Amino acid sequence: MIEIKVTEETPRRINAYLRDAGIGSRRAIDSNIKEGYVSINGKTATLGSKVSKGDTVTLKTIKRDLVYALYHKPRGEVTGAVGELPGCQPVGRLDKESEGLLLYSNDYRVVDALLNPKFGREKEYEVVIREKATPRVVTILKRGITTQEATYSPVKTISIYNEGYSLRIVLTEGKKHEIRRMLNALNLTIVSLKRVRIMSFVLRGIATKKHHILTPSQVATLFKDLSIPTDTHQK
Repeated sequence: MIEIKVTEETPRRINAYLRDAGIGSRRAIDSNIKEGYVSINGKTATLGSKVSKGDTVTLKTIKRDLVYALYHKPRGEVTGAVGELPGCQPVGRLDKESEGLLLYSNDYRVVDALLNPKFGREKEYEVVIREKATPRVVTILKRGITTQEATYSPVKTISIYNEGYSLRIVLTEGKKHEIRRMLNALNLTIVSLKRVRIMSFVLRGIATKKHHILTPSQVATLFKDLSIPTDTHQK
């Protein structure tokens, strides 16, 4: 059983609150609410229920096999459920025009541990651009940049290769469309964008539209990367 004390001042819908608390995707939380696994102050929650400061949210423990998988999303596919991974949700997203590595799981603990920017988890990208990049691009992105949409933290690393028409970028922040918006602000047009690494896990060896279930040793590496105690890994 999981018990959470609400400390936020502003009332919020229960599904949005639990999603932001790292419990799972909004869709998965809605499913748990419908099945009666979520309660607020001892009363079973319903879709649309709201929580306020001082409320206690309780989630019944659901016994299930925990699955951790890597998936190679192709360009043109919308990030979402994968048929071969029932019950698993993507931990993070790639936009429709991007391709590459995604992590899927039904373990709510990995959501906040991977996506919360305060933890600085590394994600690496290969980007092909139409215009030639100059050393100025490296200088700007290493100190951070403000665009029309947002202010972006410095990239962890960036290198230029392929005579200036390819970039390798490592991010630790992960804001929406971050690379596209930063490069657009520098008047660089993206031809292709591929995520090739999430922390210790690489895309190499996973064919397009295929998935790979993590082995026990790989799950241990994932937990180490995310600072999740291994003794909490339940079946």
